[in-house]
Formats: sequence, structure tokens, C-alpha cells
Amino acid sequence: MSSDAHFGGDDSSDSLAEIPSECYDVLRHPRRLRVLEVLGGYDRAVSLAELATEVRRRNASAGQDRPTEREIRTSLVHAHLPKLADYGVIEWDGETASIGSNAPIPPMNVASLLEACSSADERALETIVHPVRMPLLRTLQERGRPCSIAVLASQLTTLRASPISDTETAAIALHHSHLPALADVGAIEYEDGWVRTTTESIPTMH
Repeated sequence: MSSDAHFGGDDSSDSLAEIPSECYDVLRHPRRLRVLEVLGGYDRAVSLAELATEVRRRNASAGQDRPTEREIRTSLVHAHLPKLADYGVIEWDGETASIGSNAPIPPMNVASLLEACSSADERALETIVHPVRMPLLRTLQERGRPCSIAVLASQLTTLRASPISDTETAAIALHHSHLPALADVGAIEYEDGWVRTTTESIPTMH
């Protein structure tokens, strides 16, 4: 295994099925998660300067890298805020940002993913936060014992976020994509047709 990352979370009922699959893309970067956490604490629009200051402060409190506020502002303006706005998660007018009135992702439901960021590298976060892989990891965690790839393939066909409807194709997707990726970041181990999770818990959106 290339990583022994631990993914935080709890066993509260999650609402992964309620998140549009295309929106997972915006959850794969820790700074965007931090922005959502900050904005979710306000009932008003937040200025760019205020947002950058708070993102920097919270990163420092979490023991994460602490770039300058100027560096944070630049990344927010040129990358993260436009992307969040494109998905309708926030409203951004070039000067202030606020949670979108019809945001598809509940902004206060990112705490467990942020916890994962503090103990896992960005590559692990990008691998885990996926509409197929997170539910599969949740299944393995809840079973508490190794699970056959055949069973996982069958469950994969029932996921609303999965375009796969037959178990044979699902098994191929597991073998060639999802299982190798998850094993590479230390989230699972698999051998001889059986899979087990190596994490105590995984991030959920609850």
C-alpha cells in the first residue's frame, strides 16, 4: 500500500444519494471544502478579503499549510470560487460570495471531508470523493468483514450515480478502475476476489 491514510467520519445516516454525481468534482479539493465551511457559517455575503482571511485562519488551526492571504485570494478568484459558482453551489459576483439559494450540496455537511483532509494527502481525497467509491467504502465498512467482488459488483449496479446496469460490466469496472485506485491510497486491500476496507471510517455527507 502506498498510503496509510485514515478517513474521518461517523456512522450518522448519510445523504450521498442526494448529491448530484457531477457535483463530486467540486468536493475533491480541500480549499473548496474550506470555502463551503466558511460560507456556511454566514447568513450574508462574505467579501473576498474576509473569506481569504478566514480560510487561512482555519487552515492554520487544522495544522495545514498556511499560504499567504494574497496566494489564497488569487486561488479563490481564479479557480475555486468560479468553479463553485459554475456548479450553482455558491453565488459569486467578483467581490462577495455566499451560499447559493438552491445549492445542491449542503454547505455544513463537509466537516468529515475536511477531517479527512487533515490526515490524508490531496491525491487520496481526490480518489475517495467519488460517487461510486464512497458508497462502496461505506458498504465495506458497515459489513465489517471481507466482501466478494461479485457482491460489490451487484451493489454497484444499484447505485443511482452509476451508469452500469449489469454485474459483469460492474465487476470489470471494479477490477480495472475503482479497486486499484482505492488500494493505491491505502483505503482497501483486495486479493483472490475478496475486498476489505483498511479504514475505520470514511467521510460521509450527512
